[in-house]
Amino acid sequence: MSLLLSATSVQAVSQSVAVKMLKPVIEHQCLTELKDSNVWKASTFLMTDHNKKQFEVEVCQCVGENALNDVTVGEMTQALVNENAKNQLIRKATVNSIKSCVIKTKR
Repeated sequence: MSLLLSATSVQAVSQSVAVKMLKPVIEHQCLTELKDSNVWKASTFLMTDHNKKQFEVEVCQCVGENALNDVTVGEMTQALVNENAKNQLIRKATVNSIKSCVIKTKR
């Protein structure tokens, strides 16, 4: 039983480390996605630059916190050893989280 707990603990620690490593990359990807989005540009058109920047930061912090919640351990492991897998995972996780974070932040 302790061997099973040890394996689970190691898995949790390695996933936590991966999340910490990927969070800043995901936040950066979020900013890129927002700036490239026509929907984002239209919805923030009337905002002041200060308000737009603050909204971007809040949304991307939310994305950084939540983007990897639905990622499997296998996907996370692949992302740690394979650059292409990491880039795909970051893009997928970011895009999937932006909408819910925009809605949550806007409230």
